Amino acid sequence: MKVLITDDEKMMRSGMEKEVKKVIPDAEIFLAESGKQALEIFAEHDIPLVFLDVEMPGMNGLEAAKRLKDIRSDVNIIMTTAYPNYAVDAYKLHIGGYLMKPVDAEDIREELEHLTHPIEADTDPDKLTLSCFGEFKVEYGGEPMRFSRTKAKEILAYLTAKNGASASKNELCDVLWEDEERDSKKSYIRVLVLELKKSLKEIGMEDVLIHNRNEYSLRTDMVNCDYYEFLKGNPAAIRAYNGEFMNQYSWGEEYIWDIENSL
Repeated sequence: MKVLITDDEKMMRSGMEKEVKKVIPDAEIFLAESGKQALEIFAEHDIPLVFLDVEMPGMNGLEAAKRLKDIRSDVNIIMTTAYPNYAVDAYKLHIGGYLMKPVDAEDIREELEHLTHPIEADTDPDKLTLSCFGEFKVEYGGEPMRFSRTKAKEILAYLTAKNGASASKNELCDVLWEDEERDSKKSYIRVLVLELKKSLKEIGMEDVLIHNRNEYSLRTDMVNCDYYEFLKGNPAAIRAYNGEFMNQYSWGEEYIWDIENSL
């Protein structure tokens, strides 16, 4: 997510950048020291979220906010100031939020949960898209990925839930067949993995699956995933959580407690 921080005081800009990074670790942050510079940066980049100081020499924050909204009407602007008397004027501009200095990460997190224009998680069209909230879904290039066997898809789902950690063949057997005779299924895991690799290869994403001896894992840097964005604290992903996690798999319920405990 791209974020613009505008403040005429260098220390305040640095402090805001540090606090924003706590809430949005992978944010691409732009810094401006004046309203004029903020407009120049904003005009060159597609920035959905702006933190804007009110009291600045030259063009103040309220004037800059008006001009930013002229460029992009759905921009989320959060005003930052040490003076509460500007709140009424700010809200007349339909500003997304208003924070009193000094601002900390919790203040920012709370404002992001109530933005006027919700910000969607950034997605890379060249990556596999994995949706975990609700039913587990897999897409590539906007199209659903096809699986020849449902258990092959479940292996991908479980490795997604592992978030880069590896799963052994025995672990996969325990998850996929629960109380059935697991030992008789170990050889079938190999068949399922081959089918999964085949499905991934058809869309040019075979490298997303890591296979080392009897262990399997997922290259998390090659996927877009709502669950991973949630873990990073992305506000859009947090709002998207609907109380369900891969609801077609019984083992998915085990992750719900950890998810809700982190909210």
